[in-house]
Amino acid sequence: MHRVLLCLLCLPLWQDAQSHWSAGDRRAALDAAEVELQERPDDQGLRLSFGAWLLEVQRPAAALDALSPLDARADSLRASAHYILARYEEALALLDPGDPIQILMIVDSLLALSRTDEVGPALDRAAAVLGEGNPRVLALRGRMLAVAGRHADAVPLFRLALESAPHDRQALFGLGQSLVRSGEREEGLLVLQRHRELLPLLDRRDFALQALSLDPAQSAHHAQLGDIERELGRTDDAIARYQRAASLAEADELTPIVLRHARLLIEDRSALDEAVALLADAATRVRDARLPVRAGDLLMTVDRPGEALEHFHRAQSWRPDDRQIRARVEAAARAAVERAR
Repeated sequence: MHRVLLCLLCLPLWQDAQSHWSAGDRRAALDAAEVELQERPDDQGLRLSFGAWLLEVQRPAAALDALSPLDARADSLRASAHYILARYEEALALLDPGDPIQILMIVDSLLALSRTDEVGPALDRAAAVLGEGNPRVLALRGRMLAVAGRHADAVPLFRLALESAPHDRQALFGLGQSLVRSGEREEGLLVLQRHRELLPLLDRRDFALQALSLDPAQSAHHAQLGDIERELGRTDDAIARYQRAASLAEADELTPIVLRHARLLIEDRSALDEAVALLADAATRVRDARLPVRAGDLLMTVDRPGEALEHFHRAQSWRPDDRQIRARVEAAARAAVERAR
């Protein structure tokens, strides 16, 4: 009876943890789940969920500790945790060759352990699960050919992998090395230089994703990822990140995000009207003169002073004593008159 009552008392705390997790407040969710697990250490479902959460926020060692009392139901999570921690022998004992993600972990683990005689069959299983044209499968096949000294044969596989995954670290490095070793030194050195330039960006992206996994409701994390995706040339992904950041932003956070999004639209997409519309929409959410000023400035660059004047007037209504805004209003008004003649 006492145990049943204790579980009933703990239930709201677990519901609170789940609510925090769903809302993106991962720290609060983990804290609440940890407290409840102390009250109900034998609850296998709770322990399994807590371990999965820890793994999702990139805390593999803590996840292994939480999962340690559980049976084989936790093996998939344990396998991923061991792999992240570079405990490849332990990971190989648990990884599932039928899982599309874990099959690649198996191949990576075998390569890391120099068990090259087992890599070929593992790669064939990966191709059966993911498809022969999967970029990771292609890159790994290229790597195996390179290990065997067949660099000229490896080059086309690395190229194919990079067509679908242009920022794959291993494929890019493998291509550069194999080009150099197969006599295409000049191109190979250029590819290796690209690899060196790309690594810091990809590391920044990894760190940003790690921060986002812990605080997915933080607009700043999404905006930071947007900046990195743009630097990588992934404009569609960058736009999606900026849009998500703007949807989560508080009033004082919105303007810098929207200005960066608008800059992408102008510089990378030549989408002036879309940028102006974005700025105007944001100005309905927050009274920040930088938004209509930027919209007006953009319109002035394409000789549309009448439309620019509307945006400058809005900015002036918010900051009537601002001399720079007044100068913009006067310049746009003169240009509109000249254009009408």
